Amino acid sequence: MKIKNLNSIQTQISIYLIYIVQGFALIILAQTIVSLTHIWQTNLAGATSVVSAIGIGKLIAYPLLGELADHISRKRLLFSAICTYACFFAFIPLTMAVWQGMILTTLAGIANAELDAVAYPTLLQVHHGKSSGNVLIKAMISLGEGVLPLIILLLDDRRLWFGWAFWSAIILLIGAAISLWYSKIPNHLMDATHEQMPDTSTNNNEHWYLMNAIFLSYGFFAMWLMVHFTQWVTQYFETIGHYSSMHAHLLMTSYSIGSVIGVITVFLLTNRQVLSEKLLLIVMNLVSFFSLIIILVDQNQSSMIVTIGVTLFGISAAGGALQLGIGQYIAQKPAASGRLTGWYFFQVVWLSLLCH
Repeated sequence: MKIKNLNSIQTQISIYLIYIVQGFALIILAQTIVSLTHIWQTNLAGATSVVSAIGIGKLIAYPLLGELADHISRKRLLFSAICTYACFFAFIPLTMAVWQGMILTTLAGIANAELDAVAYPTLLQVHHGKSSGNVLIKAMISLGEGVLPLIILLLDDRRLWFGWAFWSAIILLIGAAISLWYSKIPNHLMDATHEQMPDTSTNNNEHWYLMNAIFLSYGFFAMWLMVHFTQWVTQYFETIGHYSSMHAHLLMTSYSIGSVIGVITVFLLTNRQVLSEKLLLIVMNLVSFFSLIIILVDQNQSSMIVTIGVTLFGISAAGGALQLGIGQYIAQKPAASGRLTGWYFFQVVWLSLLCH
């Protein structure tokens, strides 16, 4: 039992370390855009276009890798994700042209897809069907997004080469690889998944098609709502609510704080099984709905009421709701958990690209 628990901890450490690196990958190009523009000898628009290659890599890889995750060694796929991310972080600072950056950034998108296809089903298995482990993924990504700017500020202050920010991620990847090497993940998790997760699948094809449509639609619209909210809430209250620029931007801070509170709350509730995950998912979406009503119906645009509404929306919509959704989706058909994860995030990604 102790050996099994140790392997479980090592597996989780490796997965979470890679997700911290993923947090780096999501913002590092934007954070170092001035330096990249210089080495690529292009303008700001040319350098910024490279960022979109992450989404292209995900779109290419999600359906294929999700399917592969159900049939080949998931430990190998995690090692592949580590190596692919390592290529991105090691060579981006050494590139000399935009097309080289595009190729390497596409690799980062593929690594992201490899990681998601393996991590979500694996963490569900480790936590015996509970989504608490998956909810922490969001926290790890946020941690990476919070730490990276501090590293870049430190490099700027010491007048050091910007590439060290990229290479610092490789240290985390090495740690993840070492932890993964000594962990034990079954080559095929389908049987273990059947044992540890409640299989709510059915032979009724019509029922499955209906559930499939519901969960994919949920992932689509949940992401659509969050993307549009984060893009437009500041401008909306500057224009409609006549808020000052600083006050309107502080609403995004309230949203981010709510997101952190939500992640912690959902983790505790799912880990201790205070509420069933189905009920918790319903409650979170109801809170999201009513918080938006509070924000939009307040005719006087009261600062306190709006701040409360935005914070509640961050707690409910960005506090792990998507992770709860994928957990319940996988539970419908555990034997195809990799495939379902791939398709779930595939349509989320192309929606994000469409919104941008």
